[in-house]
Amino acid sequence: NRIRGIQWRSLRPLLAGAKKLIGVSRYEAEYFRDTLHLPEEQFAVIPNGCTFSHFSDLPPRSTNETLIFSVGRLEQYKGHQHLIEALPYIRQQCPNARAVVLGTGPYEADLQALAYRTGVAEYVEISSIPPGNRRAMAERLSQASLVVLLSDYESHPQAVMEALTLKLPVLVTDTSGLREFAEDGYVRSVPLHSTPSQIANAVLHQLHDPLIPPSVGLPTWEGYMERLLDIYGEIVRLPVAV
Repeated sequence: NRIRGIQWRSLRPLLAGAKKLIGVSRYEAEYFRDTLHLPEEQFAVIPNGCTFSHFSDLPPRSTNETLIFSVGRLEQYKGHQHLIEALPYIRQQCPNARAVVLGTGPYEADLQALAYRTGVAEYVEISSIPPGNRRAMAERLSQASLVVLLSDYESHPQAVMEALTLKLPVLVTDTSGLREFAEDGYVRSVPLHSTPSQIANAVLHQLHDPLIPPSVGLPTWEGYMERLLDIYGEIVRLPVAV
C-alpha cells in the first residue's frame, strides 16, 4: 500500500496511451482520473453485474432469528469485526439477533477470538460457500434480515449487488465505492470509523425501518458484456492516426 502511488505513476505512460480506461464505479474512475491526471472523457464506467435475479424459487426467510450477514473475504479491511463488536449492543434491543460472517481468509482466527472476548461467540457464525456455487450463496443470503458491508474500501462490491437483487436491506460504510449506493438511494450508510454503539444504532434502524429500494434495473453480467462490446466497437471504428 505504501508504494501504490509510485506504482500508478510508473504505469501512467502505458495507461495514458489507452483509448479507454474502464472502471467498475464512478469512484474508481474519478480516483484514477485524479491520480493519473488524465481527461475525464478517457474513462468509462461499467458496473459489475449480478446473476441472482435468475433464482426465483428461493426458500422463504425464517422468522425465528434475525440474521445479520457480513459477506466478503476475511481480511481486516473488510470490516467484519465491526459487526461483531456492535453485536452486544444490537442484542440489547434485538435479543434474537445473530451475526453470520460468510467468507474465507487469514483474519478468521482474529474474528473468532474477538467474538469470544466480546461475549457473543455463541451468536456469531463464521462459514463459507464455494465461490462458484451461486445457487447456494443465493439460498443462504436469502435468509438475511440485513446485509452489512463495513469495509474501509470497496470499488463496486459484489455482496451489495447480490443483496439488492434479493430485495434485502443493506448497511455500508460511507466510503469509496460504497458511498455511491447510498447516494443513489439503494442502501443506508454509517460513517467510517463509527463506534460499535453507532453501528448498532444504524443496524437497528435498518432492521426496524428497512430501506428496500423499489425494483430497479440493477446491472447484469449480460449488460456488462454488451456495454464492453460497445466500447470495443467504438474504439475499432476510430480513425487510425497516420
